[in-house]
Amino acid sequence: MPTSRRVSVASPPVPSLWSRRRFLGAGAALSAGAALGACSLNRGSTPDNSAEADEGAGFAGEVLDPPWAKPDVTFTALDGQPFPFVERTEGALSLLFFGYTNCPDICPVYLQTVASAREAIGTGPGSKPDVYFVGVDVARDTPEVMETYLANIDPTFVGLTGSIEAINAGLEAVYSPPVQLGEPDADGAYEVGHAAYGTVYLGSDDKGHRRYPFGVRQQDWVRDLPRLEEGRFR
Repeated sequence: MPTSRRVSVASPPVPSLWSRRRFLGAGAALSAGAALGACSLNRGSTPDNSAEADEGAGFAGEVLDPPWAKPDVTFTALDGQPFPFVERTEGALSLLFFGYTNCPDICPVYLQTVASAREAIGTGPGSKPDVYFVGVDVARDTPEVMETYLANIDPTFVGLTGSIEAINAGLEAVYSPPVQLGEPDADGAYEVGHAAYGTVYLGSDDKGHRRYPFGVRQQDWVRDLPRLEEGRFR
């Protein structure tokens, strides 16, 4: 049974998960297709057959007490149009995740798990949460790359980008450190630091009531998403 713990934000907490991963820079001469292929997963690659979702079980992830306000930030949609996050997500169950398209493990696995859970739910409450993926590596996470990347996972997921100032403001709103990019080595590889959790905002009050770290299973999402859609979070 998953355990749920309370996160108090009277003082900004240190994120429970912080990922630093190396990926190849321009000197590696990797094609965009090869890079995306290494990071994306097919829909059936990470099934969770351990058990069916138990509606009587507790929630996965961590409850946020007090709840978090949405980032009052205007990102940029992949078509180049402004995307004021508070306004555009009003009244909808929304999951916000910061990552990068060249991430070799955490980002694609996290997003794929959510995509597989949506598919498993099928229809009804929890089947269509709005999932937002903000690319933190502005040099590499171009609109074209992000569009292809998300299409290989779930074409309904929304990619967002923006200036490094806008992205860092969004990270600050989820109590995460700013984007950290390491110095490239001789091969052009460098580290990218990003928080390894997603924040869920309920449609009922537009507040963040839970965050879900990397490692939450598909069956946990299948159980939690319908309840979150109904405004329940504990």
